[in-house]
Amino acid sequence: MRSAPQRILTAAALLGAAALLNARGGAEADSVGPLPGGGFRLPVGWILRPAGAQVPLDTLPMSAALSPDGKFLLALNGGYRPPSISVIDLAAAREIQRVPVADAWLGLAFTPDGRTVYVGGGSTASVFEFSFSPGGRLAPARTFVLVPEARRTHQDFIGDVALPPGGRLLYAASLFRDRILVVNPQSGRVIEEFATGRRPHSILFHPGGKSLFVSNWADGTVMQLEAEGGRRIATLRAGAHPAGMLWRDGKAATEADEQPEWTARLFVAAANTNSVYVFGETPGKGLELAETLNVALTPRHPVGMTPSALAMSEDRRRLFVVCSDANAVAVADVTEERSRLEGFLPVGWYPLAARALPGGRLAVLNGHGDGRLDTGTLSLIEPFDEERLEAYTRTVAENTPYRDRLLGQSPGGLPGIEHVVYILLDNGLDEAAPNYGKLLSEYVRFDNFHAIGAAAADGLHWATAAIATDYVQKLAPNSAAGRRKHADYEGGDPAATPPAGYLWTNAAARGITMRNYGHFAVNKARAGEDGVQVEMVRDPVLRGVTNMRYRGPDPAYSDLDRAKVYLSDLEEFERAGHMPRLTLLRLNGAAGGDAALGLIAGAIARSRFWAGTAVFVQPVHASGKSRASALILSPYTRRGAGDPAMYNTVSMLRTIGLILGLAPMTVFDAAAQPMTAAFQVRDSRTQP
Repeated sequence: MRSAPQRILTAAALLGAAALLNARGGAEADSVGPLPGGGFRLPVGWILRPAGAQVPLDTLPMSAALSPDGKFLLALNGGYRPPSISVIDLAAAREIQRVPVADAWLGLAFTPDGRTVYVGGGSTASVFEFSFSPGGRLAPARTFVLVPEARRTHQDFIGDVALPPGGRLLYAASLFRDRILVVNPQSGRVIEEFATGRRPHSILFHPGGKSLFVSNWADGTVMQLEAEGGRRIATLRAGAHPAGMLWRDGKAATEADEQPEWTARLFVAAANTNSVYVFGETPGKGLELAETLNVALTPRHPVGMTPSALAMSEDRRRLFVVCSDANAVAVADVTEERSRLEGFLPVGWYPLAARALPGGRLAVLNGHGDGRLDTGTLSLIEPFDEERLEAYTRTVAENTPYRDRLLGQSPGGLPGIEHVVYILLDNGLDEAAPNYGKLLSEYVRFDNFHAIGAAAADGLHWATAAIATDYVQKLAPNSAAGRRKHADYEGGDPAATPPAGYLWTNAAARGITMRNYGHFAVNKARAGEDGVQVEMVRDPVLRGVTNMRYRGPDPAYSDLDRAKVYLSDLEEFERAGHMPRLTLLRLNGAAGGDAALGLIAGAIARSRFWAGTAVFVQPVHASGKSRASALILSPYTRRGAGDPAMYNTVSMLRTIGLILGLAPMTVFDAAAQPMTAAFQVRDSRTQP
């Protein structure tokens, strides 16, 4: 097999030619929301300027199905609000029907004749059947209950659904049972099931119909299985978080004197990377890695593109790669044996699916739409030529604050701080609370600070990993709405693990001493006589550095009792004469949160370590809005001043990283504005 070099579009010329935003300059004028010249700035700092016509949809549209006649597009809305299926008339470019469903997650498929639609029922452990008329009317039909309610648990969750070319049987992914369930559509009964890898995300049939591919979200593999019996044919290593897949039949163009190396190709989007893995089918029908297509904007671009779904143009010349966290679709020429990245299309917030339409149009589902968070949109993009694609690519480059030069940032302006105490408030604190309000008024006021997370699950990941993975983004809204009766987003599922780990993962790799209070802690029902509150710690990096007497997240437990545990440790540090360089501490932010924060901040300020310590405080999320308050307490923090620059969750994370000498984890903390303006070199020896 030939070598498979990565094909990277540097876009350097475009970045230099365009009037690009400076990651530092002009920050004082930045604000979240609609922009005067058009577009919308997100809390994370990226800007939305989507191409094409925008059609409003409902909650987190996450998968699309095109009717066989090409006239209608169905969108599965599976977010926090009640789930539904939207029917879009493509000629009129509008939603003509919205049908509610008890639950729905990812699975959406037409039968070959276009008369029937199947929907993966998520937490209902069912598949919903709908009839579909030639005029585009969707009507509920039968419900296939795959797991009876009496023996159903949170592990019985149906995601993707697919039919083989003949449409005789229905295949459904049982996401947390790691199984494929084969359903007879005539009876609605499960007639067979077989094992997959961990967290089967997507199902794709081989064109011949005798085998199928399953992307195993948590394992980084794609399995090829026989459609009858489920015998494993092959297991392919496909990068972290393989999600969407696409098959391109036919030989690629080659030089006149060369024979094509592959008879067909399988494309796999690996969401926890910046790449699409491409496997070539050999004449003997085996599959081998042909290339890795890097869809990053620049050569040094850290992870954070999140390629999660794929589409192929009608003429099969172009591959469209949905890059969820980049709010863009990458465009690649796949006519030759080695793919060539051509450019990017700007779309809405967190795109999750795309479909090529007749006539050269492209449909893209945006999970959070135009910045509304709870509802999404459909971008309908008209056919484009090379000149238009260049303009779109410039827009995508302008929409991101990331530049390669930011990777070389040094901690300029930061004083000699040795110890970092990082306090996360699960529920925030009232700015009028006595201690919190006093600290906010006495130290630097961050008047333009924004929480990136929409809720607890994604907010915690943004605050500790500088990204919320596609697993968290796709599943946490279902849990938050109460449909999925389980939350496993703190070390409870391998698919939730972020691409570069967490702050503590990287600190441990650098040999930085740590102490953990509350992160990834599984609480006991009640403490024993020894005062131990924690049953186990889910992250192995944290197990040896966690105070087991400090109770993890529990809104019924007082933060004052948590503070007492920390203060006891601080006394021990005083006696020993040394303190961990990084302290990770979680508070409820309620039930004594303000008093607890005051006790902790005051004790640190009175300790022998105060001269070399900075205390960072921020909420995990801001309860449905982005504007939030944050604190940096240290002897070097400027007093009584305001800072109008736009900062966010990952700005604080980046500042901590600079102090500790840690590299950025993702493109988001790499691009974040560090909060260095909060510091002065002179030690004021002030105390909270």
